[in-house]
Amino acid sequence: MNNKLNTLTSAILLGFANMAVSGQPPTAPRIYANGPVSNQLQNTGLSAAEKSAYALLEGVMEVTEGMIYSNSTDNCSSAVGTYTFDVFTNGAFGDPKNNEIRVNSPGGNTEPLILQANLNAKSESRGQNLRVEQLANGSLNGAEVTNFLSIVTYNPKGTLMTSESSVNVLGLNGQADTFRSKTIKDFYIGLGLGDPSIYDWGLQSLSTLDLPIENYWQRSQSLREDVGVTGRTVFVKDRLTGSSACRIVIDSSGSNNRDFFSQSGTLTISTETPKDPVPAFDAFAPDLSINNLLGELGGLIKIK
Repeated sequence: MNNKLNTLTSAILLGFANMAVSGQPPTAPRIYANGPVSNQLQNTGLSAAEKSAYALLEGVMEVTEGMIYSNSTDNCSSAVGTYTFDVFTNGAFGDPKNNEIRVNSPGGNTEPLILQANLNAKSESRGQNLRVEQLANGSLNGAEVTNFLSIVTYNPKGTLMTSESSVNVLGLNGQADTFRSKTIKDFYIGLGLGDPSIYDWGLQSLSTLDLPIENYWQRSQSLREDVGVTGRTVFVKDRLTGSSACRIVIDSSGSNNRDFFSQSGTLTISTETPKDPVPAFDAFAPDLSINNLLGELGGLIKIK
């Protein structure tokens, strides 16, 4: 009897030990290893076109989250699918027609989802403010989407972005559900000389009826075009709080220069978990040449 009790006790203690190990929070990106350096030391140099494009991409992902919650009977798998989009921005303030994203659902028999960004003039001391608004009624995966509005703010150095948004999505019950989102993004440049990507790390909450219902972990990586290099942008969101695992990936390529951002790509919904790899990020595999390694070392020395 005592042997059985000891065995059971050991198993319980081992279970708790495993829970403690598995419950550790994820490791922060190495740029934060010694504290909050990006806001003080870095300037991402985000152009007005990039700020517009990133705000539009974020807006589309927030609409997608509302559609998944409101129209998926199992809260993700029935929303699984791939959508195509085109985004063009030139960053001109007061000119939303030239800062637009258009998302098409499969089949082509529904109205596209169209969002536009309206920028205010940039302030050197207060950063950049813009509004993302929906142009006419649209749909996503057959669900009618109306009245999307997002207020987006970038700090002067382009290292922080916050947004608050709202949208109405027609649910399975034939009534529109109103969703609100709050997002914070932290942008920074790769540490190594061989890593020119712009990274982003942050969180986002989704609420309805003034109650928080879901939480998403979001990451992104963007590469500006260069000689022989095509611009590419990947945004990823993983649901951390909710009824089931759900991942949203935006993957686009094309132009991204100082004058304009013009890319086409796909928005994909899947049931992958946060620990699953993101194949799209493989396109940004780091250069392990000696020059890059020296750059990595130099970046770490600067942080210290």
